[in-house]
Amino acid sequence: MSNTQQAESVSTVPGAYEVNGAAVGTIRILDGTISTIVKRTVLGIEGVARLSGSSLIDDFADLVRSKRMQDRSIQIEHKDQTIAVTVAVNPYFGYKFPALIAEIQKKVSGAVLDMTGIKVASVNVDIRGIEEPPADNASGDDAKETE
Repeated sequence: MSNTQQAESVSTVPGAYEVNGAAVGTIRILDGTISTIVKRTVLGIEGVARLSGSSLIDDFADLVRSKRMQDRSIQIEHKDQTIAVTVAVNPYFGYKFPALIAEIQKKVSGAVLDMTGIKVASVNVDIRGIEEPPADNASGDDAKETE
């Protein structure tokens, strides 16, 4: 991997780290780490069925810790001292997309900032399909409408 490619896949947390008043280094966070934070955050939101592109093959790849599905579903773009995240999801049928997208945006930007110190300039959400809700949630109750 060239230095240019490596630089594009690493975020440096702003600020110098000091011990006894002397700078001791920086913290670099690989995009794969940020993608994992995004993935876990998004999949923890009620109404999100899966990251888009997740199929039986992708589920198996995820079990063996392959990054393939995650690479297709989450993109990170570096902009100055911030990042822009694009995540592709399949929500469950019946959820209100504007409310679900707003929740994804809020939780992803908060989780990335809290865990890494990196500011998220934007969270773009691509809805690529709709999934049927699991049988236990298909009863038609009003709990599936997010506020």
